[in-house]
Amino acid sequence: MSYITKTIDEFFVKLDKMQSDLAQFSQSLDNRSDQIPTLLKNFETTVFSPTANIKTSGGNAVEQAVKKSLINMRAIIETWQEKIEADRKGKQFIKKNEKYLVVMIFGAVKAGKSSLGNFFAGKKFFYAPFDNHYKKIAKPIFETEERGRDTGDVEKDSRGDTWFKEGVIDTTGAIQYFTLSGLRWVDSPGTGAVGKIDDTKNMTKLVEEYLSYTDMCIFLMNSAEPGLQDDMKYMSRLSKEGQEALIVITKSDVYDEDEDEDGNLISVLMPKTPENRKLQEDDICKRVKIAYPDIDENKFRAISISTALAAEAVEQEDDEKFKASHLDLLMKILGDKVSDNAIARKQENPRRLLNSFIDSVIDGLQKFETDIDNIFAHVEKYKKDMDEMSKAIVSNVTSKVRAEITSKSSEWNSRVKRGSSISNDMINSEVSKILKSTLDAEINLQMRRVIEDFQASEMQTVKANISAAALEMRTAQISHTYTESYTVTREPKGLWENICSFFGKEYYEVKQSTHTEYETIDLGTNLNDFLDSLTPQVERYAKEQARENLERLRDTYFAEREKFADNMRRAIQELREKLLKLKF
Repeated sequence: MSYITKTIDEFFVKLDKMQSDLAQFSQSLDNRSDQIPTLLKNFETTVFSPTANIKTSGGNAVEQAVKKSLINMRAIIETWQEKIEADRKGKQFIKKNEKYLVVMIFGAVKAGKSSLGNFFAGKKFFYAPFDNHYKKIAKPIFETEERGRDTGDVEKDSRGDTWFKEGVIDTTGAIQYFTLSGLRWVDSPGTGAVGKIDDTKNMTKLVEEYLSYTDMCIFLMNSAEPGLQDDMKYMSRLSKEGQEALIVITKSDVYDEDEDEDGNLISVLMPKTPENRKLQEDDICKRVKIAYPDIDENKFRAISISTALAAEAVEQEDDEKFKASHLDLLMKILGDKVSDNAIARKQENPRRLLNSFIDSVIDGLQKFETDIDNIFAHVEKYKKDMDEMSKAIVSNVTSKVRAEITSKSSEWNSRVKRGSSISNDMINSEVSKILKSTLDAEINLQMRRVIEDFQASEMQTVKANISAAALEMRTAQISHTYTESYTVTREPKGLWENICSFFGKEYYEVKQSTHTEYETIDLGTNLNDFLDSLTPQVERYAKEQARENLERLRDTYFAEREKFADNMRRAIQELREKLLKLKF
């Protein structure tokens, strides 16, 4: 018995065993997954119903954070809804294929999916020059599960037999399959395929809808460009879902020149060297691990194959060339995988899918929590900034009011100088109007830095509690003191002066007197005192009003958004706890 024949026989022994094992199997789908749509719908209602009146069009950081969180939530909830629909279709797919182990082949355009599928379907073996197991069974029937394009599914060969269509760029446009004993081989469109006008579905999306619901995946990479970054994302996704995948590097061959029997140069298909193959396999596994550090390495391995070499080997009944193609290794690996605890694999699938879906929802909830934390952070920042905002209001109002009153008091000052009187009530009324107008404008200006269309509530129309000093003329009295000297007669002193006085002599003495004169000087009005008496009152009133308005902002605007964030946080926690209880 040739090596090729022996390899095929061993492969079918495993497929037939699996078919026998699954013959009595019936997939029992747990109803836990049926609870998920209701939980998610209730969560959606909790999120969006209270947000109808929350403004998100402003430019401040809080509104933008709320807006961003709502946009992100809507996007993630939509992915959940898509997943629920995919899960519904996936359950039908699982039930339909419960008697088979489903292996899905996927990969980029021109990776060789259809060629490999045809090889396993027996395209070369049915016409081989030697007897083999394929010639003992009926040719497999090719069927379509779902179509996304009207072209590129199957074709008939010159003998009238049907196979996957090969050799045309971007060929396959459908999820299609054939059955080989207990194995159902699913072919798929190329990921990254360019869309066409008449496509009813995106080719990549069509592939992704079925990946999770198969029992095993074979991911094909062209050896000319293995391990493309876009391809690697599937490894991460399958790993997260607990799915098993085999990375197969196709077209691992080269053409070399040789001489035929007549000495003519001919091109001969040769396998790539073992060293080159190993380098590519190791490089792919390394790059996948670097790109996705959390990937489960035990569920992934890479091998290099050449379907073209294997086809030549079958046509030429060349055992060594067949070994060099590595299709024997792929058959052995696949046979071992599909025959090992097939029933356990089928039973585990729904549980794996449910756990994976719940994990993806919880991942989304964690993103929500990050958005909620961001809302609270911006609210707290604005609250901390309120003290500075209050200081700015008081400082600006005080400065502006003093400037305006100074300008206004010039007129009052002139009137007082001309002898007119200005009542304190009139002055207080004018000062109150100036203060109220300036305060309104400044508060709105500062608040609009937080809320674009903020409008402070109208203040009371009565005058502010301001009592200015009377504006009146001031005078100063200046005194001038001087001493005056004068001579007066005096009484004689002593015996001699008295004798002389008897004979007519007069005596005199000098006296002094001090006089004080007063003069009243006009000093003008008490304008500076008037202004100085107003300043502390203006500051006090401005501070009170700033505090009241900032508290109103905190207790209404911010409180509403904090309530939204609190409700969201509770809803997230409740949904997480309920989902975790559903996991296997």
